[in-house]
Amino acid sequence: MKTKTIMTDDAVVSRTARWTGQTLTAVLSMVACIGLLTGTACAQNLPDAPAKAATPPSSGGAYAWPVRVGLVCGGGASTSPVASTPTVQCGGILSLPIFEFEAGVMGPQANRSSVSGYLSTNAWLPLVRLRDLSPAYVNGKHEVLRVVGGYTRMFETGHALDYGVTYARPIDESHSIQFEARDYWAFANPSQHNVVFRVAWLTGGDPMD
Repeated sequence: MKTKTIMTDDAVVSRTARWTGQTLTAVLSMVACIGLLTGTACAQNLPDAPAKAATPPSSGGAYAWPVRVGLVCGGGASTSPVASTPTVQCGGILSLPIFEFEAGVMGPQANRSSVSGYLSTNAWLPLVRLRDLSPAYVNGKHEVLRVVGGYTRMFETGHALDYGVTYARPIDESHSIQFEARDYWAFANPSQHNVVFRVAWLTGGDPMD
């Protein structure tokens, strides 16, 4: 004869609690394992963060410095009531705040001389504030648009009033290329105009450094 085992309520509850605990532990372990594996896979598949773009270096050009020196050459026409002839010009520039000085040669002249040495003393002012000139200023660039005027002594021709406009474009932190339109109005008898379009290469620096 077989004996039938009868489980009490407390035993059933204890066994159910033990089975539930074991099941919950297994499920949590499985979730943790899946999460670890998934996280590792995701980390391996994520694209690398884009590299931060390098900030471009400042390009203030020659006009970012208190003193500039340069060479200038150009060509145009020398005209007077007597004659008109093509002319060329080359010289050297020393540019300071507000003032600049230039020495060179120009020729042929419409009257009096085929070639004349000259010495100019000029004042200059920017036509527009540097910050308003160009979006390039955002990158530290200084484009300079100026009006220039002063006195020129042409040694073989006479006294002259010179005036014009210039535009300087920075090349790097200390160099600029400058484009100019100038008129040298000589008070000779008869008077003459020497209208030239010029290109200058300028280097900026600080003599106190």
